[in-house]
Amino acid sequence: MNTNRKFCSVSVHEHIYFLTKQTLGLSSCKDVLPIYVGDDKTDEDAFMFLTEGNRGYGILVTPAPKESSAYYSLRDPSEVCVCFITFIA
Repeated sequence: MNTNRKFCSVSVHEHIYFLTKQTLGLSSCKDVLPIYVGDDKTDEDAFMFLTEGNRGYGILVTPAPKESSAYYSLRDPSEVCVCFITFIA
């Protein structure tokens, strides 16, 4: 087992920005809607980034209601599947 892990100091919201704007070249696209699904406090940075700039939607997956910057909340991963299937259909 390799225990020599290198941790990245880049925040989740910086990853979202880099992926959508630079890597995929979507900076000028008006019809792109980023959706970020997370399940704990470590995802709040991404939820805030998307919500504050009206850049997309965050979905918190949690069995109990929690305060969050996510735009939506779902109870479990199966609800995430139903949400995306409904969204795509």
